[in-house]
Amino acid sequence: MKFTDEARELWNKLNEEDQKAWTTNVSCQKCGTKIDKGDFSGSIYEEQLALFHRCPQCENKEVRLIAVDDTTQQEIDDDFERWLKSKKEQHPEKF
Repeated sequence: MKFTDEARELWNKLNEEDQKAWTTNVSCQKCGTKIDKGDFSGSIYEEQLALFHRCPQCENKEVRLIAVDDTTQQEIDDDFERWLKSKKEQHPEKF
């Protein structure tokens, strides 16, 4: 994984278990292809740690925002769950 210096500093604040959770069993939101850990890059996006990747199958670009504190992370997770529910309703054949 490639990181900017600022992103690496925040990434290293996460414990090993959390780092593994963010990079293991990740699939493309568009086509479902598994994303390899080595395909991630990290930087700061909207003042938060972000993992970026491009799907090797469909070329879809995705970002995963990671908050280092639990409250902000819960807000991000809730937003993602609302987005995912909406996509599933719009395109059930992809899920």
